[in-house]
Amino acid sequence: MRPATHRISLPARRPHTPHSHLRDPPCPRQFSHKPARLLLVSHRSTPRPQLPFLYPSANTLSQAQISRLFSISATQKKFLRDTGRETVRWTIIIWILSTSFTIASYGVLSERQERAFPSPHEWSLISRFRFRRGKWWQVPENNEEEGFPNWARVYDELEHTLRRLENPNKDGAGLLEQEEGGLLVPGVGKAGYDLTGKSEEWRQGYYEVLIDMATAAERLEGWITTKRRRTIWAPEFFLSPTNPRPKATLPGSPPIPPEKDRIPASDVPETFYLKIITSKGFTTSQRLHAALGYADWLSFKNLPSAAIEMYNWALDIAISGLPTPNPSEIISRETGILSATAPPHAITPNIIYAATNLATFHASQKYPHKALPILISCLRARLSAPESPNNPAPPRPDSSLVGTILSLLSEPEYPPLPPTGDEPLERRQEDRCEEAALKSYIGEILFATSTSTSQSSPSSQRKQGLQWVRDAVSTAKTAQSLPPIQSNDPLRKKCEQCEEVGLEAWGKMMTYLAAEAREERDKAKSGGVSGLVWKVRGTQGLEKKVEELEDEEEGVTMRLNKLRRKMMTEEYEDMDRKFARTFVF
Repeated sequence: MRPATHRISLPARRPHTPHSHLRDPPCPRQFSHKPARLLLVSHRSTPRPQLPFLYPSANTLSQAQISRLFSISATQKKFLRDTGRETVRWTIIIWILSTSFTIASYGVLSERQERAFPSPHEWSLISRFRFRRGKWWQVPENNEEEGFPNWARVYDELEHTLRRLENPNKDGAGLLEQEEGGLLVPGVGKAGYDLTGKSEEWRQGYYEVLIDMATAAERLEGWITTKRRRTIWAPEFFLSPTNPRPKATLPGSPPIPPEKDRIPASDVPETFYLKIITSKGFTTSQRLHAALGYADWLSFKNLPSAAIEMYNWALDIAISGLPTPNPSEIISRETGILSATAPPHAITPNIIYAATNLATFHASQKYPHKALPILISCLRARLSAPESPNNPAPPRPDSSLVGTILSLLSEPEYPPLPPTGDEPLERRQEDRCEEAALKSYIGEILFATSTSTSQSSPSSQRKQGLQWVRDAVSTAKTAQSLPPIQSNDPLRKKCEQCEEVGLEAWGKMMTYLAAEAREERDKAKSGGVSGLVWKVRGTQGLEKKVEELEDEEEGVTMRLNKLRRKMMTEEYEDMDRKFARTFVF
């Protein structure tokens, strides 16, 4: 056999290609001439084209590049020009419309304010504007932040009005000093002008400004401010003889100014009250209301001696308007009691009003023996006065759209002036609540000043007082159903308050009588000599009496609670209705 032969393996050789000896070994090459960003391995020896846009240039842009950057085409220029023109056009249109709407809204609001708070037509526009604003801020619902009248703002608006009215170069043309040079009031200075040269409308507006400023000054007594009058501070926030430990101001409030920069926030109230009383040209009713307002203020300040002098002065003012040369036949100046023989046509509403306020003050000062005869004489005069004729109701304004627009285009007439109070007294249906109040006062005084003459039953004076109060409640309840009162919400609410006062007094009387009867019953059931007497006589009568008094007391309490729930519900509904509106007139 042939021996096995082995194949000879040759080493592997690379294929030989021509020109392989001319190729350079591969090496990395930059993608650009700048610092390397990306390295590529190329098998080609030819350089790649340079791409300068792939790397940022260190040089600044040329002017041509900048011009190309900010250049816009003709279409873009036209678009920008049209857009700018339309923007200016619509801006002007919207501004004109919004301004016109604001002016129209302000005009409508001003007209509504004029109808709610009429001002004399002869006043200038600024004075009427200030006057209406002073009236406007007195409505609590128009003060959304506070919820109650902002008296500082009221005083500021009316003060501007008063300055213009007393300036001869503005609205005070024809305003004269009195012939005697004016009256000098201690602590106040010169007070009172001669208003006879002004019209009745002007004087009525001037009176309203003064009386409202007096009301605002009463609320601002003790408050301080600065010359700029931008902020006021209450008395409890600064050191004073009456406030040795002042409170800290509220967070965010301005600090208390130094004492040298402080000035009173308002003048004293008597400045305005006495200006009305001492001026020449006001009606008797206006002067009487100012005098009684000042007297009430003095009584509130716990100055009874000064207050009684003002009440007597008010009575003298009312007496000066009586249509008789001998006023002593109508009323006594010393006691204030109206004569029972006075003719009805000689008694005026001013006399009744002044005497009633004087009697109320006597009762508050614990002088019921002085107050009772005055109240009885006033009630007698009211009941004996002739009945007032039924005046036709004023026509209702046209509430349609056309009527509203026409009413806004025409200036409203100034309302009729209030009566002077010197007319003969008439018994009107609207005054029935005043009669109920007098009856209630008389009953309370009779019951409070009575003394029990018997241990078994109340005195006859107590029975009279209780009967007077019952009659007062009945009168107030009946008055609410009368057409003139039923159609007038303020009068109806006033009658409800009279009924509430009467029911409250009635309930207290019944509580006192029931407690006295229970004490008498318990004493009869106890031991002792009196107990033996009652055991013989029997206590059934006492038990029945206690039961009757307790039943009447419970009935009065139920009526009072029912009335108060009704009044509270109406008050809340009225408040919700007012605060839901933007403006309240």
